[in-house]
Amino acid sequence: MTRAPTHAAHAAHAAPLAHRRATADDAPLLAEINRQLIEDEWGGGGMSLDRLEARIRRWLEDDEYRAVLFVERDAVVAYALVSVDADSAYVRHFFVLPAHRRGGTGRRAVETLLREIIPPTARVTLDVLASNATGHRFWRSVGFT
Repeated sequence: MTRAPTHAAHAAHAAPLAHRRATADDAPLLAEINRQLIEDEWGGGGMSLDRLEARIRRWLEDDEYRAVLFVERDAVVAYALVSVDADSAYVRHFFVLPAHRRGGTGRRAVETLLREIIPPTARVTLDVLASNATGHRFWRSVGFT
């Protein structure tokens, strides 16, 4: 899915979520989040938590990716893994923790991502599995096609 570089003017109606760049200390948490993401998308299976953590650590060390944790009331509520440059951005992972879904957290996280992390002139792309109807509805609802 893609969003043209018009997101700077996108709705500023929701309060932005606090966010911070993830560090190596967050790798175990991110591995668990990644396990949940795989469970949601693929029904589980795949890599062990140790392998997921090793993969996350590689992304955290790689200048190409930025892992962002969205926080509300001192709790992580969502996560994104993005590759950003001056004219494009790729959202590799986007995940809202299950307890924080269906209440606007995902929308607020995307709005924060587009307003504070991704340059306003960047073309934003992401992949959603064809079988993920909920994901397709969500991304369309925040302006992706």
